[in-house]
Amino acid sequence: MLPTLSTSPRLRITTLCVLYMAQGIPWGFVAITLPPYLGERGLSAAAIGNILFWSTLPWSFKWIAGPLIDRFGFPAMGRRRPWILLAQTMMALTIGAMILIPDLTDGIQALSAMIFLHNCFNALQDVSVDALAVDLLEEEERGKANGLMYGSKYVGGWMGGAGLATVLAASGMRAALMLQTVILLCIMAFPLLLRERHGERLLPWSPGKSSALPGAMTPSVRGLFRNLGRAFSLRSTLGGVALALTTSLGTGVLSVIGAVFFTQRLGWTGAEKAQLDGWAVWLGLFGSIGGGWLADRFGAKRVIAFGALGLAGVWAAFAGLEPYWASEPRIPIALLLLEPLLQSLMTVGLFALFMTISWPQVAATQFTAYMALLNLSTTIGHWMAGPIDSALDYRGMYFAGAVIQASMLLFLPLIDPSETRRVLGDGTDHAIDEPATVGEVPAA
Repeated sequence: MLPTLSTSPRLRITTLCVLYMAQGIPWGFVAITLPPYLGERGLSAAAIGNILFWSTLPWSFKWIAGPLIDRFGFPAMGRRRPWILLAQTMMALTIGAMILIPDLTDGIQALSAMIFLHNCFNALQDVSVDALAVDLLEEEERGKANGLMYGSKYVGGWMGGAGLATVLAASGMRAALMLQTVILLCIMAFPLLLRERHGERLLPWSPGKSSALPGAMTPSVRGLFRNLGRAFSLRSTLGGVALALTTSLGTGVLSVIGAVFFTQRLGWTGAEKAQLDGWAVWLGLFGSIGGGWLADRFGAKRVIAFGALGLAGVWAAFAGLEPYWASEPRIPIALLLLEPLLQSLMTVGLFALFMTISWPQVAATQFTAYMALLNLSTTIGHWMAGPIDSALDYRGMYFAGAVIQASMLLFLPLIDPSETRRVLGDGTDHAIDEPATVGEVPAA
């Protein structure tokens, strides 16, 4: 019998990383490879922008998937695995369906529809994999696992961008789409051939039964939201809400300001900044892997604090060096390289912390809620950029970003990573006063 994800730490981390890479490959293809291909064939910026809009829209609503995954399922095959198999299959099929479009430039509506559907299932896979990680990862391995998972998404983005762009240039769009479909189907072998826990069915018609660990499916929608209310009733989980809402405010503000600052204030070309951003991606990859290792060794809260203080310190130092911005180009270059390194450190720490304080009984819903709040924090920061830009000069804006970033540290002392499982348990017991209906199917 093949080993299970619950009993093999190396296997479960490898599986989670490969599934995260599967999310990154189509993203890299759509965001990096596809736009210039369409632009070279005469599509307008508006048309390409519309395609990218449909690619990102499903991710704004992925929180809807959390309650579905927590409430419904086929426990005989595992609590999360059936959802991952469904999502991964549809990810491959929607990419494969693009092969049937004779000319992508003439079939923009069909292309947009397939990209939209693909990202619906990509977002579903993301939520399902995160829920599986919350269920199975031990506390001492969450930091390393999150670092490797986050880094794997970088690698997938590089494969879908630079890798598939090379295939496209050499063999054409059809070959790039076919290769991408094959890769996604090969990756599906991991959830297809591996059980979450011993005794579960490998396929619907295989012998086996649902495992009692770590908790049954929530028996009703009312029970789901009651459990969710309990999960967010603790000081640590509420502190996590405040932390998520403040974490990306500074980044949101300065990402908008920086887009104008480097081209208009410093006179850089778009190509010069894009080239440096490309190198910065690799520092982000290094930071995510290193941050995971540090989170396991020193704790997620310390890594978050180090990343946040480091980011605030870099912005404050950059503001203080304003007289040298134009004469010493190494200063803005250092800024662009240090930002993704420190942000990835902080982000991996946040992922590990949010997984730890999420209750396995409603893991998909709760962890996705934290991710949605992180996105909302960035969005609020984007909105704040306008008023801050009107009130301050560039030096003042970077100082303001530093203060905003450091303010998130006020909420870290509120969070006790062990409180959720200590108070609510690990999800093995039913948390509501209703009959538990696990939905176990007799062995075939």
